[in-house]
Amino acid sequence: MVYMPTGRISDRVKRTESLSLLAVARLAEGLENVIYLNIGEPDFGTPDHIREAAKEAISKGYTHYTPDAGIPELREAIAEKESGKGVDISPEQVLVTPGSTGGIYSAVMATVNPGDEVLLADPWYPGYRRAVQLAGGRLVGILTRDEEGFSLDPDVVNELASSRRAKLIIVASPNNPTGALYSREVLRAIAEIAVDRGLWVLSDEVYEKFVYEGRKFVSMLEFPGMEEHAIIVNSFSKTYAMTGWRVGYAVGPKEVIEEMGKVNLATAVCVTSIAQYAALAALKGPQDCVERMVREYDERRSLVVRMMRDIPGVKFAKPYGAFYVFPNVEQLGMPSEDLAKFLAREARVVVSPGYPHFGPGGRGHIRISYSTSKGRLEEAMRRIGEALEKLQ
Repeated sequence: MVYMPTGRISDRVKRTESLSLLAVARLAEGLENVIYLNIGEPDFGTPDHIREAAKEAISKGYTHYTPDAGIPELREAIAEKESGKGVDISPEQVLVTPGSTGGIYSAVMATVNPGDEVLLADPWYPGYRRAVQLAGGRLVGILTRDEEGFSLDPDVVNELASSRRAKLIIVASPNNPTGALYSREVLRAIAEIAVDRGLWVLSDEVYEKFVYEGRKFVSMLEFPGMEEHAIIVNSFSKTYAMTGWRVGYAVGPKEVIEEMGKVNLATAVCVTSIAQYAALAALKGPQDCVERMVREYDERRSLVVRMMRDIPGVKFAKPYGAFYVFPNVEQLGMPSEDLAKFLAREARVVVSPGYPHFGPGGRGHIRISYSTSKGRLEEAMRRIGEALEKLQ
C-alpha cells in the first residue's frame, strides 16, 4: 500500500494564525503624511558605541559561526547582569537567541507537549499565541480589565493552574499591549502557585527598563523557588534601540536551557556573530543612553495620557510600563478593526486593532505605541480626537 500524504502543508502551520502588526500599516496604503503608531519600535538610533563595536567585529573578522548558545563573553555578561536579580546565574544557564521571539519560541517548544495548557493574561502579545499553537499547546487566557489596571488575578491563576493539563504560565510585566506593571504581591503569588503546582513560568522581561512614576520593575527571579521554575526572556531590541539586530537571550535552569538550545539550533544555528559583539558592547558600555531614552518615553507617555483624557468616548487604564497605551473604545460602537481602518482613512493615523491581534480581551480596544517623537504624537492625538468627533 502506497502512503499518500494528507496535504502539502502541515496542519500545525495551517492552524497557526499569521497576524502581523507590521501588516497593519497596509491600512494606510496610498495615503500621504501618515503617522504610524502601530509598531513598538524605538525611533532612536542604536547608540554609537554599539555600532562601533559591530564595525570593529567586522574589521577583526568576527563574521563566522559562533558557538550555538552564543559567544562566551556575551553569555558571561548576561549571566552577570541577571545574577543581580538575586539568583546566581552561570553562563551555562544562558542561551543567546534571535530576539526575544526566538527565546519565547524555544522555551515553549522545550516545555509544552501537545494538549498542554499555557496560562497567560488576555489581552496578550501575539507572539505567545503563535509559539503555543506551533507547539500544539492549548492557550488559556485570563481576562484582565481596564478598571483593574489590566492586572492578573492570582486567585484565577491558581484555579486554572490546578488543571492536570496546566504546564506553563506566561508573565509579561511591564506588559505589551496594555502597559500594565504588575505589583510585587501579584508576581509573588504567581511564583508561589508555580512552585506549588510544579509549573514553569516564562517571564518576558523585555521592557524591564521602561517603568515610570517611581515604580519599580520586579523580576520573577526575585522570588523563592523561581531559580528552578522560571525561564527569563529578554532582548536588546527595546533597551538599546536594536530591533533590527535580532539578538536576545533566555536564562533558566540548565536542563531547560540545554533543551531550548536544540530548538535554537534547528531554527537559527546561532545568532549573527556581529550582532552578538554589538550586544556585548551594549551591556558593558555606558548606560546613560538608556536613561535618556526612558526619560523621553516618559515625557511622551505623559503627553499621550493628557491628550487622550480630552477625547470623548475613549477611556483607558494609565500605563506605568513599556511604551503602549491600550484605550477602551467600546463607547464608540465600532469594532476595533473597523475603528483602526477609520482612523487610518480619516485621521491618517495607524493604530493596532485590539482584536484579533491581542486576543479576545482586546475587543473594544486599540493599541497606541508612543515610540515616536512628541511632535508626531501631539499631531496624531489631535487628528484622532478630530476624527472621533466626526464619528460621534
